[in-house]
Amino acid sequence: MSVEIAEDGAVLAAGQPVDYATAYTWAVDNPEKITSLVEDTKAFVTVIADAETAPVAQQQSAVLEAFTAGRPKQPGGSWSS
Repeated sequence: MSVEIAEDGAVLAAGQPVDYATAYTWAVDNPEKITSLVEDTKAFVTVIADAETAPVAQQQSAVLEAFTAGRPKQPGGSWSS
């Protein structure tokens, strides 16, 4: 599976939007998933964990920030470093 960051800032995995709950689950309950997706799991988890008690809008923006910080391993077509 690869991660794509669309021009509008949406994070997609396998063509589906990644919401905060999914990103958090990957980071906490399924760490092998996030390890397979990003180079820097610590950076990813730090951003996701910091947003745990944030409002919904901030949690969603944290998904983009977390993937950007973690640096996707197999970015999709619209990812730009």
